[in-house]
Amino acid sequence: MKTELISKLEELLTKEAGEVALEVRALQKEFQKVWSIEFENAKQQFIDEGGKVKEFVYEKQPDDNKFESLLEKYKKLKKESEDRLAKDQDKNLEIRKDIISKIGDLSKLSDNVGAAVRKLQELQTQWKESGQVSPHKYKETQSEYSKTVEDFYYNLKIYRDLQEHDLKRNYELKQAVIEKIKTLQNTDSIKEAEHSIKAFRNEWEEIGPVPNEKWEEMKAAYRAALDETYGKIKGYYKNLEEKKETNLKSKQELIEKLKAITATIDLKSVSAWNTKTNEVIAVQNEWKSVGRTTEKDNEKVWNEFREHCDKFFDAKKEFFAGLHEKFADNRKVKSDIIQKAEALQASTDWVKTAQQLMRLQEDWKKYPSNGDKEEPKLFARFRKACNAFFDARKAHYGDLDASYEGNLKEKEVILANLNAFQLTADINQNRTALKEFVADWNAKGMVPLKDKKRLNDAFYNKLDELYNQLDLSKAEKAAIQYQAKIDRLLASENPKDLLSKEADFLKKQMDEINNSIRTYENNLGFFKNSKGNNPLLKEAQDKVAFEKAKIEEIGAKRKMVVAELGKLRETVNS
Repeated sequence: MKTELISKLEELLTKEAGEVALEVRALQKEFQKVWSIEFENAKQQFIDEGGKVKEFVYEKQPDDNKFESLLEKYKKLKKESEDRLAKDQDKNLEIRKDIISKIGDLSKLSDNVGAAVRKLQELQTQWKESGQVSPHKYKETQSEYSKTVEDFYYNLKIYRDLQEHDLKRNYELKQAVIEKIKTLQNTDSIKEAEHSIKAFRNEWEEIGPVPNEKWEEMKAAYRAALDETYGKIKGYYKNLEEKKETNLKSKQELIEKLKAITATIDLKSVSAWNTKTNEVIAVQNEWKSVGRTTEKDNEKVWNEFREHCDKFFDAKKEFFAGLHEKFADNRKVKSDIIQKAEALQASTDWVKTAQQLMRLQEDWKKYPSNGDKEEPKLFARFRKACNAFFDARKAHYGDLDASYEGNLKEKEVILANLNAFQLTADINQNRTALKEFVADWNAKGMVPLKDKKRLNDAFYNKLDELYNQLDLSKAEKAAIQYQAKIDRLLASENPKDLLSKEADFLKKQMDEINNSIRTYENNLGFFKNSKGNNPLLKEAQDKVAFEKAKIEEIGAKRKMVVAELGKLRETVNS
């Protein structure tokens, strides 16, 4: 009997543990019953054989152990089955919750109500097909599911009520988009029109449906507005292509212009290269102002233009590379000048050192930088040395200005007396008085630099005015007035330079007049055989006499200037 029960239990163990639980319990009860009968029989036999009840021990049989082993195996399988079931129920619960969530999302409704309803039906089918859940979760989830479906149908009713309003509103919005597209036909900016029409098309697409009965009419109006606007844009680009052809001709002309400019690039001076460079850059700027050409020619003309530009600038680069050696020579010369200036910068011989530094400045100018990158450093060093001296000299003479205040007051008195002076009928007395004014003026010495020009201009202008009023010969008046000019130069800040320039100017005048005299005397040779009175001969002779008189006058002036220069040199040397 036990063997049969064991066989049945082994067979049940091959099936799903959760499905055979009742059968296993029945076999367990039946096996227990058989075991109990065997136990009682063995016990009675023990007693019958004279054994005592409390000493009876019933050993388990191999079948008993095997059955118990199979039961333990069944319990383990049942536990595993229950765990799987619980896991499946949890998974099914999540599926059902997800279905409820999706139905909840549908309850918010999209614009496509039909699609929402179809989706609900699919979700309801999925609900039915979903597996079992835990019994204590079933009621809760089923209630939530039913409530969500009810909400969907409730919201669907509200949505249909609102849909009619939305269709009307969408119609108005799309009509407004059509009007916006039409306004683009009047804009001057094609780029703006292109950008805006894309935005308006996106805006049109984003607006929901309109009433069916108005859709075809609206769609036709929208298409017509688009076609007209795009027609204008296409027209613009057609004109643009035509303009590109014009631009191509303009750029070809600029290439020819550039060729003419760069035809000669064997230039010898920096200024010539700079001039030619400015011309090339001007053409480059013109090029930039011309728009694009056709696509097939744009790169071609650009490469040709750039080739000529590169050829020019490569030649320029080669030229300036050759200047480096010259720059090095100039730097050596200028370094020597700087050393001389730095040796003089602490000198207090204000007159002589100033002249020496100014000569060094003239020497500096003979060696222009021509773009040498070291030039700013050299010039800064040279200027520092010069400024050190001239700033010290300025400070020195600034201190002297304070000591010149007394001279200023005395010269102000002399100027006031001169302004008040009245000429008399006695010419000699007037001449003597004016000379005394000049002598007194020169004897009073220096005045502060800030007042020097004002006083000298006022004094000598008044003096010229009084001399002009004197009844003197033209020559005498000219001599007196020129002496006044020399006195004015002597009273200036740099009398030596000004008198030297005046002497050079007078010498140049004399040379020009001598050239004219030689020309007139050559012309007189043509008249040596003429007879009688010849008016042309007389005119040439008069011109020669006039020019010789001018030379005597200018020569006298130059002697006066040279004499004063000699006095100045003696003063400097002493």
